[in-house]
This record gives sequence, C-alpha cells and structure tokens, in this order.
Amino acid sequence: MRARTKRSGRWLAARLGGVDRYWSIRHVPVRARAWAAYRANRSHYRFVDEVELSCTRRSDTVFVFGSGASLNDLTPEEIAHIEEHDTLGFNWFVRQRFVRCDYHLIRGIPDTDLDPRIWRPQLDEYFDLVRSNPRFADTVFLVQAGFRATNGNRAIGHRLLPESNPLFLWRTNVERREPGRSFAEGLTHGRSTLQEAVNFAFVLGWKRIVLVGVDLYDRRYFWLPPDEARSVDSKRDADVEDLHSASGLVAELGHWRASMAEREVVLSVYNPRSLLASVLPTYER
Repeated sequence: MRARTKRSGRWLAARLGGVDRYWSIRHVPVRARAWAAYRANRSHYRFVDEVELSCTRRSDTVFVFGSGASLNDLTPEEIAHIEEHDTLGFNWFVRQRFVRCDYHLIRGIPDTDLDPRIWRPQLDEYFDLVRSNPRFADTVFLVQAGFRATNGNRAIGHRLLPESNPLFLWRTNVERREPGRSFAEGLTHGRSTLQEAVNFAFVLGWKRIVLVGVDLYDRRYFWLPPDEARSVDSKRDADVEDLHSASGLVAELGHWRASMAEREVVLSVYNPRSLLASVLPTYER
C-alpha cells in the first residue's frame, strides 16, 4: 500500500508540473482550515498596529535570540545587561527561562504542518511552554499572517496564544533577498526565520541589532544534552556536530550588514565563535 501511495504521489506530481506544485496543492486544504479557524476566533485577541508597537520599545538596541547551545554560557551579569535593552525571540526560544522576552516571532513550529499526529502535540507543547513561562508574561507576539501562514493561523484559530498578550500581525516575502524597508513590503524570509526576525528589528527602528545564540557551527540547542539532536534534525540524518546549512545565510547577512549600515544600523553577533563572526562585528557594550 505504501509503495502504491508513493507511485500515485509521483504520478500526480508529474501531472501537476513538479514536486513543488504537488506539495503546494497538498497544503491548500490544510491552510484553508487554519485560515477559517483564524477568521472564527481572531476576535478573542487584541491586535496592535505599527504605531502602538513602536511605543513598546525601551532602547535603541535589541538582542535577537536564536537557540544555539552558547546561550548556556551567558552569565547573570550578561543577562542583566541584555535586559537593560529589548529582547526578541523566535522558534523554540520559548523553552528558555533565563531572560525577559519582549517580543516573540511566530512562524514555523512543528516538524510538519500536514500530519495532525505530529503538528498538534508539538503546537500544544509549544504554547504550553509560552503560557507557563513567566518570562513571556508581557511579551508582544509577532504572528505571521495570511492564507499561507499555517502556524500563525492555528495559534490564533485554536486559541493557543495567551489572550492577555497583544499580537502584531506581519506578512512574509519569500521572493526578495534584500531586507524589507516597511511592514507593507513584508519581511524577507530569505533562508530562515532568523532573517525575518532581523528584518522586523530593522523595520521597527532599532539602531543596534545583536544576534545571540546564533552559532551555526553545530546543531546543538540550549535545552538539549550536548549529544542529543532535535527530532527534525534526526529525520534529516543530521548529527549534532554537523554545521547548519549556513554558507548562504552567512553571506546574505554579511550583505545585510552593509545595506543596514547605509541607514546607520549596526548588525552584530554576540558569540565570537559564531560562523557569522566572519562577516559581522562582535558586539561590544
């Protein structure tokens, strides 16, 4: 039966004009259900606009957090310094409990959006972590919007996000490589959600954008033992010692650094061992 299903999938993909087209069509009913749920339940939330969002900034510096294992090396003194400024997380940074999170960007979460046996428990786990974490008590959640924003629509449609927190909706741009200059243009996805987080910080007007826990020299994560890979990496046969597929990302962020410098915005990296340190300056207080 499995072999027949695979043959049928290959046949359909060929008829539709390629694998990408086939997978896109498979996502349509999934996205439609998530979109309908969002439309039904969005009234339970308070949404802020760009003007309100700008008023929540406390500093001209924002620390954008990845989830690399170098986060475990931060000292209490370093964390206290970081909390004098603004903080922005994304992806599974919700597992941390060591720093106040001012903004958190919601986009890709589960290993797959298609199989409810996988995405539903992973979404439940994700938002259970959010709701139970005092570091996210006052967070503004930055939620990807639009028909294709499956996880953003599910987060609102299934009322998984805490209803006491304000939400800001943003749209992605998967075609452009340069950082967007406004939310109306959409945030550039590029090669990863990290770029959307950086683009968000750029559009909202921070003058210093510091990347923390974006290591790239291995696939270790701050919440896992050093020898344990994430489930999504295991499915790709990736080991904790493997580099991230980072060569293109490093080059693009190096280009972004120059582009942002033209507007007097400094993009830097906190960990001097990060692969990004080859193209970005290391942060100095």
